Amino acid sequence: MSEDSASNTSVPADPSGVAAQVQSRLSELAGEGARPVSLSLDFGPACGEAREGRMEAWIDRQTRSLAFVRARLSAADGRMIAAGSAVFARPAAGA
Repeated sequence: MSEDSASNTSVPADPSGVAAQVQSRLSELAGEGARPVSLSLDFGPACGEAREGRMEAWIDRQTRSLAFVRARLSAADGRMIAAGSAVFARPAAGA
């Protein structure tokens, strides 16, 4: 696992906001022009409770055409708020 970023962040109160926040971070990590192929999102016990958290995101693996990325949003006490993984199609070189 290659750790690419970790940052403190405000956490939305509703699960849909949390989902959007995690998906946005996964998209950023995959890179400009990358298109989602699949997305999996799991919510933890701190979802809806924590207002501050820590987002960790990393690239599991990359090929010429795909990026496999993961993110985890945790509360200050370490409880999981949400975790996501995604596969993104990367744009062809020169496209």
